Amino acid sequence: MKKVTIKDIAREAGVSPSTVSRVINKSAPVRKELEEKVLEVIRKMGYTPNLVARSLRKGYTDTVGFI
Repeated sequence: MKKVTIKDIAREAGVSPSTVSRVINKSAPVRKELEEKVLEVIRKMGYTPNLVARSLRKGYTDTVGFI
């Protein structure tokens, strides 16, 4: 099964990938009805963020090691 991407969500919701990103990351205001529509499509399609890609973008992981 193909992994669902932000572009897939955007296409299904009829919005831009930037809007989907803003909803997921809560990085900028999005109209309430658009946010609800995007979140509904995310749930319907079973989207999960790619944590490896996110850690590469951030430059660090949220992993803590113990010795």
